[in-house]
Amino acid sequence: MPHSIEDHRLLYRIAQAYYHEGQTQQQIGQRFGLSRPKVSRLLQRARDMRVVSITLVPPPGGTSDLERGLERRYGLEEAVLVSVSDPDDANRVALELGPAAAECLLRCLEPNSVLGLAWGRTILAMVEALPAQVIPGLTVAQLSGGLGPVGALEHSTELARLAAHKLGARLSLLPAPGIVSSPEAARALRADVQIAEALRVAASADVAVVGLGVLTPESVLLRYGTILSSEDLEALAEAGAVGDIILRYLDAIGEPLALVLNDRILGLTLGQLSRVPRVIGVAGGTNKRHIVRAALVAGLLHVLVTDQATAESLLGEGADSKSSRPAVQSFEAKHELPCDQSGRTVNG
Repeated sequence: MPHSIEDHRLLYRIAQAYYHEGQTQQQIGQRFGLSRPKVSRLLQRARDMRVVSITLVPPPGGTSDLERGLERRYGLEEAVLVSVSDPDDANRVALELGPAAAECLLRCLEPNSVLGLAWGRTILAMVEALPAQVIPGLTVAQLSGGLGPVGALEHSTELARLAAHKLGARLSLLPAPGIVSSPEAARALRADVQIAEALRVAASADVAVVGLGVLTPESVLLRYGTILSSEDLEALAEAGAVGDIILRYLDAIGEPLALVLNDRILGLTLGQLSRVPRVIGVAGGTNKRHIVRAALVAGLLHVLVTDQATAESLLGEGADSKSSRPAVQSFEAKHELPCDQSGRTVNG
């Protein structure tokens, strides 16, 4: 308790003005004849002396402890959990995660910043949930080239266009497929001035929003039968791929796989993605649990928007044996190693 009744009175009056009346520290200082730094010190003393007792009221749903648990386990800055109606229904999960991801994205967008966008159903649901508003000087950029037919709603070009329209932003398009037929074709395209500039803008993103993909019959990579070859699929299976983040595949412990496929991709590398200040991953549902965990263990995400069942599964597992924030160099080195068709690295 304060040392005297007068001490208690002053602390109480200052705390009352700040917490109940909503006055600023500057206003309180002028009112009571104190400097702003002294008001700050007295407010801290009021908390220390229990003149002020702060009670937090959690939101309904009971996910706050789960969110904090995920943040502590995997070194996340923020976890956002949604109670979805059916974790086994991938379409339903995407639709229900979208609005939460939209709210999470909007509050971290700043004027004159760059937003990097991936593609897919969940990102589409997020973009569709964005309200129309103008963020001055914002640029929306594709993180990777397109997949599937141009015009499909979940195509990265269409998603970037829609997001830019809703946010009143400039648009930086990557006018190329996400995966091309050969490493030679990819190198030639990267040498194009327009494509090189689009990749540069994407790499300068302040915020990136990515989905986490798995190979299922309804996924974009398999739906059209022209993006991945049977050799690609065999190599992914032999290398132990559990899914991808911006077309870069990880194994179950979050290691990036050194695949021949990597040399045919037009888009950011994992090393470049890891240098984006805020990466928001949006993924959930039963079939995404392994790739969500892999991305978390790899330390590729700062924020995760997922469902409650996935969070419970992730927290129910044993402690991770590797760091949740590997060095950027480890991603780049992994992709630079020569490899065979199975994805195993070849010693020089």
